Amino acid sequence: MTLFKKTKLILSKLKKVRQSSIEDLYWTTLFGVSKQNANKYYLRQCDFEDLPSPIFFLSTGRCGTNWFEKLLTYEKSICVFHEPTPNLAIQGKLAYELNKRGVSEDENTLLKEIFLTAREEYFRHSFKSQKRYVETNNHLCFFAQQIAEIIPNAKFVHLYRHPGEFVRSALNRDFYTENNIEDIKRIISPNFNEWNNYNQIEKCGWLWSETNQFIEDFKTNNNVFSFNFNELSTEKIIDLCKFLELNISESTITKLLHTKTNVQKTKPINKYKDWPTEDKNKLKTVCNNLASKYNYQL
Repeated sequence: MTLFKKTKLILSKLKKVRQSSIEDLYWTTLFGVSKQNANKYYLRQCDFEDLPSPIFFLSTGRCGTNWFEKLLTYEKSICVFHEPTPNLAIQGKLAYELNKRGVSEDENTLLKEIFLTAREEYFRHSFKSQKRYVETNNHLCFFAQQIAEIIPNAKFVHLYRHPGEFVRSALNRDFYTENNIEDIKRIISPNFNEWNNYNQIEKCGWLWSETNQFIEDFKTNNNVFSFNFNELSTEKIIDLCKFLELNISESTITKLLHTKTNVQKTKPINKYKDWPTEDKNKLKTVCNNLASKYNYQL
């Protein structure tokens, strides 16, 4: 049989494959074989009570979310995603702006539906496979209250890092620079006069402070595990696993502690400890309150 005829035969067979079959293959690849059936409306009908308790990491990003994704893949009862599609980055900025000024009932419903549009199929297949859904994606941070209202049995982890280290990482990635198209997804201060007078360090520092303060406010009425990435240790990860009801061996945790993930190419930007006093003071003006709360020295 010639190559042309083989290609024609393959194409004719592909035409007979139903779209749903392709979708089933995709979700089976992500979650494994289904243990039970559920259409797209089932979880709404039961108010998501039957959804195996999902886990969401809340953070600024650039603080170990990729590392935790790698760690959690060793727990076979879950499916973990670092940044699933769609990642809700720009929509997260909208969620911040609406929540910041106080959402109306209609706006709150809108934010819930935006979130569910992006994640409902993931949840359905989490239920079907009976594997817990875990997302370490920082872009969900500003949807936290809506997620808690939709899924009361969800668990949350607040992951944070020294502001100087976060800002250095942000500077390496050109946050808040004139030609960075990705800044469209980043929040900015509603005080435009203040914002326009900030330099890049202050803007990145404000991002660290504002995001973590948003999470702190959310923690007031919700059960959230706080994890300081600067104190990464086997003991603290075991405590986290107990909170999340996960079973990852101590030997696995210890082995991964010395593994770096998502390492970026660095520019000639000094580590925070080597910054000029002037730059440290600029960071201190926008971060000191929370930095002190977290026992970070600026």
